[in-house]
Amino acid sequence: MADEIEFCLQDGQAALSVLPELTQIYQEVYAEPPYDSGPLWETTSFTERTGRQVHRDGFSMSPARLPSGELIGYSFGLTFPEGRWWSGDATAPPPEILSVAKFAVIELLVRKPFRGHGVGRRLLDELLSERAESYAILTAMPDALAREAYRRWGWRQIGTAHHTPDSPVLDALVLPLRGAI
Repeated sequence: MADEIEFCLQDGQAALSVLPELTQIYQEVYAEPPYDSGPLWETTSFTERTGRQVHRDGFSMSPARLPSGELIGYSFGLTFPEGRWWSGDATAPPPEILSVAKFAVIELLVRKPFRGHGVGRRLLDELLSERAESYAILTAMPDALAREAYRRWGWRQIGTAHHTPDSPVLDALVLPLRGAI
């Protein structure tokens, strides 16, 4: 299935131009457990947050589209400069990670009918393929199916992050990229 899907890298302007499509998939995926509660995953939080993030340094997006043009998933993220880490109450990362630029994967979403066919892995691979940062980082719900996929793909837990007082405690994961020691 993934062979007929079109993947590419896009910048923040491209992401902003398709924000309604991104939001539609976001609403679909985040209506499912374990994401179906809490202000962190409300649509208005997503659109406001994403509207700011697309303008940040290092923002990149990888969409997945069927040949018809239908968006079936996407992944995006941005650079966290040296010294920056997750907001809120988060476990401090090891110094070798904190002291370098990191690529923070903010979203990886695939519509339910297209899961289990390598689309999510391909989105993430495309997103990270040209990154200059030493590490990729993300936070994940401990009980989400995606959490196990991240483990299989080589991500390792280095702590937790509690982004806001009304959000759940998430696992903080890291993946060394080409530049990592």
